[in-house]
Amino acid sequence: MKNIVPLIFCLTLLFSQYEIEGRWHLVGYEDNIMYQFEDNLRYSIYSIDGYFGDVDDAGGTPHPYIIEDDIITIDLHFGNVVSYQMNYICDGEVVEFLYNPGGYIQSTLFREGYNYIDGAGSCDTVDDCADLSDVPFGMCEMSLGVGIVDDECSYISGCGYEIDGIDYSNMFFDSLDECQESCNSSECEEGFIEMHDLCFHEGDIGVIQLMIDNSYESNIDLDCNDSLFCGSPNPYMDSPENWGWIAYNGTGYEMPGNDNGIVEPLELGIQEWENGRLTSFMCGAYIYCQLSGPIPNEIIELTEIETLRLELNYFSGFIPDAICELDINHTDYLAFDLTGNSLCPPYPECIDSSDGSFWYQETSLCNELGDINGDSILNVADIVQIIQLILDLEYNFYADLNSDGIINVVDVVQLVNLILN
Repeated sequence: MKNIVPLIFCLTLLFSQYEIEGRWHLVGYEDNIMYQFEDNLRYSIYSIDGYFGDVDDAGGTPHPYIIEDDIITIDLHFGNVVSYQMNYICDGEVVEFLYNPGGYIQSTLFREGYNYIDGAGSCDTVDDCADLSDVPFGMCEMSLGVGIVDDECSYISGCGYEIDGIDYSNMFFDSLDECQESCNSSECEEGFIEMHDLCFHEGDIGVIQLMIDNSYESNIDLDCNDSLFCGSPNPYMDSPENWGWIAYNGTGYEMPGNDNGIVEPLELGIQEWENGRLTSFMCGAYIYCQLSGPIPNEIIELTEIETLRLELNYFSGFIPDAICELDINHTDYLAFDLTGNSLCPPYPECIDSSDGSFWYQETSLCNELGDINGDSILNVADIVQIIQLILDLEYNFYADLNSDGIINVVDVVQLVNLILN
């Protein structure tokens, strides 16, 4: 009987290790974000120096969550509800949130006080390319091999592989070539740019950046008073509470905003990338990107895109004909959707604008192509306006008659022909 109490205590301790209650660091943002799960609420606590306060210092409204078996469902507000399967590892000190179904890792958390990096020898979640800069191997001259120091492959010497009971021997390589081949994640191929230690196609990032730039330049008035959400693009995307995320080669990454006052490409919407190419871009209903201005002609550069959802934004002007060249099922509304904007006819041939039960646009402010001054008449006044635009090096989509993104003499000739005919 005297052994029952210790047994119950041990079992209680064991099962408590596999509960989400408590404070957790987000891998990749260890010094910036702390999640505190308490009384079915997830609080987000932010820091710029690695020091985290308590829930009184949490930012924004806490997110309610429920757990059924090993599934956690979190209400992110504004109609966003997510569910993940929880996979506890490292004796319950680390938990992976997995997409369900699919099993892809959305994010990884480790408990406050657990040395996730130094625990690499006892936890198989950290890869062999973890940075060893802060591991005190000692002042001995014995060569230990090649490891990662300050994100670069370097020769490391020391007194031994075991430090504070942790064996780091499996994190060394026999040569620089082997290390660089395995851990050369910081160098991207030509045409790709490194962001958050991942490689992204410059053209794909550029298209997203153009959408952001066009939105800022549109100066659209959304007639709202909430400064936190009011703007195009939605300034909340730049907030640490940003609900967007990206998936890269099947692994999910939360992308909270850096709160620098500017929405950046990876902060915008929900994105999926494969081998550095954008395959899915969702910035439509319930995501509230609030994009405006014209859809850029450069959208043709999204050669690997499979899903493009831009419904219920504030896009205006004309849809580039090049959008029909994208390898998307343009008739599948779950893969391609531009409805609910202010886009003007005529529409590209791949868009069934006759389906009145689905396709709709706010066209009350649309002019006829070539009607630059908006008086509903094509005449010499529009020719004067288009020439002035050329001289001032300014752009107006009603003056871009051939939709090539440039206003020049070709557009003048086409406008003259329209007037004469």
